[in-house]
Amino acid sequence: MAMLRSYLKIAWRNLLKNKTFSLINIFGLAVGLACFILIALYVADELSYESFYPDAKRTYRVHSDIRFGGTDLDLATCSDPFGATLKKTTRK
Repeated sequence: MAMLRSYLKIAWRNLLKNKTFSLINIFGLAVGLACFILIALYVADELSYESFYPDAKRTYRVHSDIRFGGTDLDLATCSDPFGATLKKTTRK
């Protein structure tokens, strides 16, 4: 226990001796931790998207690749009759 207290005392003295360097390091650590927490919260939110549905593993996203007038469009939409056709053709 005495050795740990000695290490903490030496660290505190070095922090006080090198104030600018210590401030930069502590600020960098705080910014890094804040960024990590924000990214972790964002990833957790994205992974939990629509997970409240009972059959969440059976939820799919329809993606359309359309060429219109020489322009390629990548859309997450589909035409109106697609839903009825999908209901008729899928197995239960």
